[in-house]
Order: sequence, then C-alpha cells, then structure tokens
Amino acid sequence: MACSELVSLRIRDALGAAKITEKRMMGGLVFLLNGNMLVSHRTLKTGEEQLMFRPGHDNEAEALAIAGTRPMVHGGRRMTGFIFIDEAECPPPVFDRLLGLSRRFVETLPAK
Repeated sequence: MACSELVSLRIRDALGAAKITEKRMMGGLVFLLNGNMLVSHRTLKTGEEQLMFRPGHDNEAEALAIAGTRPMVHGGRRMTGFIFIDEAECPPPVFDRLLGLSRRFVETLPAK
C-alpha cells in the first residue's frame, strides 16, 4: 500500500535541509540522517498511517511515556530503541518532541 504523501510532506518540512535521504523499505518510506534510520511512516491495511521514531535505547522510556506511543514489534520481535505511534495520535507538539528525541540519538551515530 502506498504511503500518504501528506505525512511524507509533514516529515520533510520538520526535517528541513539536513543531510536527509529517503528510502522505501519495510512497507513504507524511511527518512535517514547520515545514512541512519531516523523516522518512517507507512499506511496500514486499515488505511491508518503509522509513524516509527528512533529515540534510541536511552531515550526510549521518555518516548514511551508519551500518550499513544508503543514499543516497536516487528516480525514478533521487540525492537528496542524504536517506537510506533499512529499518525492520528501525533499532533504537532508530540511529533516535534519524538522527532527531537530521535534526532538527538541519531546524530550521535557514525555516518554510513
């Protein structure tokens, strides 16, 4: 299923002109900072948009304390350092906070 272009634009606008690349994977569109996964979104079979943020292990508890977030489970495995939130549950202040946590973590990673 194709990703929502509106959600893609929301993410692009928030990321600005940083060294961001985009790649289609995991059934959605992934945004990478210096080659490292930062945030993604995909359209579920229900038609709902799901966002994935990468706050990292150290920021995960803070991210999961935000209403609407949940741990990322992919293929039956818990992926630490990643969280999901439905786009409908992610108003601008929540989006900005999660993106900030993710960006702070990903900026510490070596470029790929």
